[in-house]
Amino acid sequence: MNIISRYLLVRLLKGYGVMFVAVGSLLWVTTLLELLGDSTGGSALASAVRALLQIPVNLIDMLPVVAVLATATVLSALHAQQEMTVMRASGVSLASITRLALVPGVCIALAALVALQFLAPALYRSPERVAAGGVGENSLWHPWHGLWMRSESQFMNVGRFEPGELPGEIAIYQFDDDGGLVSQIRAAQAVPAPDTWVLEDVTIKRVDRQSSERIAVHERYYWPSFLTERQLELFRRPPASLPLSDLWRYVQSLKMRDQDASEFELVLWRRIALPLACIGMVLIATALASRPTRRGAVSIKVTIAVGVGLGYHLLAGMAGFFGLIADMSPVLVALGPPAGLAVFSTWLLLTSR
Repeated sequence: MNIISRYLLVRLLKGYGVMFVAVGSLLWVTTLLELLGDSTGGSALASAVRALLQIPVNLIDMLPVVAVLATATVLSALHAQQEMTVMRASGVSLASITRLALVPGVCIALAALVALQFLAPALYRSPERVAAGGVGENSLWHPWHGLWMRSESQFMNVGRFEPGELPGEIAIYQFDDDGGLVSQIRAAQAVPAPDTWVLEDVTIKRVDRQSSERIAVHERYYWPSFLTERQLELFRRPPASLPLSDLWRYVQSLKMRDQDASEFELVLWRRIALPLACIGMVLIATALASRPTRRGAVSIKVTIAVGVGLGYHLLAGMAGFFGLIADMSPVLVALGPPAGLAVFSTWLLLTSR
């Protein structure tokens, strides 16, 4: 690696560092304001800590915006200071500059995928913390006996409870008004839903004397759930809280049970497409910076880069929302915008001088 390559890579890495701090600070402020506006958000200090813990995952979602801002800012500054002209005059082609600009963008995108696998789950609340954080007095979690919840006449125990997997080893006890046990439901696992759970591999034992069928076995049983929305958070973990491997297994598990997995599948493929989106953003930023402009036009290029980055982020979000409503393929919805961005940015770069 020659001196020019090292110099350009160092400038680009510094640009990424500045943009990470700037965008991260903005995300922290907006997240903090949302938490403070929530009546259940807790104290201001707790909200500030929660907002801080959400910054890494939120930054990864904004990585294409960071890539276009960092690349456009650094290359436009080099062009305004005539350093780009010196590089081109010394024999460094635009293709070489583009390849060097892609190196930090692609490396950071791949590092983000690794962070999503190992870092993101640790930043979200564990089942113990959620249960202890106030799902109500009618719930109890302990690593030895699992999660206990109750209503007026029912008790439920979930023995196996791991992020990215369906809850398993479920026992539900039904009592009468006098406190006597009426029935016991045991299931190998369940698919949680707001009103009705789908229990699988179910054995129902009835202990009342009036029942003619004491033991019944069902492959699938629909159980009316008594859980509140707050308690349901324990079982409906957000897609961002799951590692990529668990997210993949969870999507396949839901598909095998004919359950709707489009939301989780969309998040999965969006994360996989992060390097492609970053490549497109770096190519657009390089094309913008390489176009000759009048003196002092760096701010114009940076403004255009901001518009391109935020516009892509909003359009990709709208495409995902529309795709879920229209029941389109999550793979197509997730990979379509970054693929189109890469094609358009390549054409824009080829037409640059």
